[in-house]
Amino acid sequence: MTLTESNAFISMSSSADQDYPPSNILDPSDNVFWMTTGLYPQEFIITFKEPIEFRQLRFVTANVKRFVMFTTSNTEPRSFDTILEKTIPNNENALQVNEYTLDRSMEVRYLKCVILAGYDSFASVHSLKFDAGKTHIRVKNWTLMQDVFPTVMIAIVYIFAIIFGRLWMKNQKPFELRNFMFIYNILQVIFCSYVTYESAYVWYEERYSFLCQPVDYSYRKTAIRACAACWWYYILKIADLTDTIIFVLRKKDNQITFLHVYHHLTMLFFSWYGGKYVAGGQSIFISILNSFIHIIMYAYYGLSACGSHIQKYLWWKRYLTQAQIIQFIAVILHSSINLLTPCNFPKIFDVAFLVYGMSILLLFSNFYLQNYIKKGKDKKTT
Repeated sequence: MTLTESNAFISMSSSADQDYPPSNILDPSDNVFWMTTGLYPQEFIITFKEPIEFRQLRFVTANVKRFVMFTTSNTEPRSFDTILEKTIPNNENALQVNEYTLDRSMEVRYLKCVILAGYDSFASVHSLKFDAGKTHIRVKNWTLMQDVFPTVMIAIVYIFAIIFGRLWMKNQKPFELRNFMFIYNILQVIFCSYVTYESAYVWYEERYSFLCQPVDYSYRKTAIRACAACWWYYILKIADLTDTIIFVLRKKDNQITFLHVYHHLTMLFFSWYGGKYVAGGQSIFISILNSFIHIIMYAYYGLSACGSHIQKYLWWKRYLTQAQIIQFIAVILHSSINLLTPCNFPKIFDVAFLVYGMSILLLFSNFYLQNYIKKGKDKKTT
């Protein structure tokens, strides 16, 4: 992340040469720079309009011999803590490009850099960049996003609900739940429509590229809107677990397949990690596609809950499965293109989306083969 992307500004500097102003530090290019004037030490303070969190930084300088950096998370520039103190080898007036990894990630509102000594009477700072996207603070305090533990607990409760719910239902009559199912599915259609709209709006507004779209980790309006869309997508994956509980209570054990449980559990974790680390960028494509498919799917289930007088008109269930299969093919193609294209998007997520897309495509294809192709042939034979 560049300083410009993080909405930072220089709030203080010890030197302010007209030709080489401190604002040049904000420029992501290494070709412009801030020049020190006068005796050492020289210093500057960077203020972040919104706090960021980082662990790695890239510092590009010239003629700097020794420097120290301080940060604070206070709302005022006080009580600084030392995070880095280094001596840089002399590079004979050439650029000194150095990357540093801190002991831990830290929340930062103010960063102060003090140049203690130089190899020349004048030293320069060309750029300062951070890896602020890896555990970004934008969603750190959002519900269920602090760490993955609550999501793990939800998954465990879900599995236990299936196991013990089915044992309990053995001696119970199946619940009807028709009214509940209708309301539940209508609510799913509404919220899936909302996520689809929000995700598509960000895609259109930012002119997202199908080939390469890095995550915007800034606090710009559309970047936060993308974050919110991904968060709501994750919340909907939690809500989707209700599907299985309905099957348990209605004693529809034949529908609680490996495919069903695998898909619900994996999407729960994919949506959490996506919302936490890559909320926006390439991830928005999956949010749009999957949420749109779910609008159709839950509309089908909602109509089906109305009873047999409506169900006889729902001839298009097999086409819903076909749409889901096309969705997974699209995800595989998208991830493959992104993986092969030079792009500032974490490749580990492209690999994860690709592998998962292939696994779920195989399972859904087998489901379609068993339930529509083979059964259709068996009916004709009979």
